[in-house]
Amino acid sequence: MTSRDGRTFGHISGVPVGTIFNSKVALAEAGVHVQRQAGIHGDQELGAFSICLSKGYEDNVDRGNTITYVGSGGQDDDGKQISDQSPDATSNRALFVSAETKRPVRVVRGANDDNTYSPGQGYRYDGLYVVDEAKMMNGKKGFKMCTFTLKRIDEEGQKPIPIRRTLTTGKLAKLRRQARTG
Repeated sequence: MTSRDGRTFGHISGVPVGTIFNSKVALAEAGVHVQRQAGIHGDQELGAFSICLSKGYEDNVDRGNTITYVGSGGQDDDGKQISDQSPDATSNRALFVSAETKRPVRVVRGANDDNTYSPGQGYRYDGLYVVDEAKMMNGKKGFKMCTFTLKRIDEEGQKPIPIRRTLTTGKLAKLRRQARTG
């Protein structure tokens, strides 16, 4: 196995933290996160190799160095949560295993107007995290969600995660909705 298949714990040789990729295809070709659709790349026996944090689940919370990340499953074709997630699904099991082994997981952030830590466009490799906690919790819609707390591994010379401070149309619309409701 080469590192370009993504089945590597830790950094991918030649890809520094902070590298921006224009597409999931480019991200996969570099071996950083090879799943073109799914947010979790892993093995149910070895653990997770990488995750991609984007717009997929409303229960995700990104605080930069700490991420609350929900697993996969339970959504309909429109991305609406309609059922519980299963801790036995391969990708979810991989993150539960990572919580036990403490092997590093590569974290990629995709563009997302609602997340100040995400890049303005494309996908950015933001370094290595460890799955600090893994549990089943009720999500915002009341369904059981596989919930993982990931913490960034502090490495010498590692730069802080960039923060976008721009007010996008998506954020402005969200602020207006919040002002009207409450």
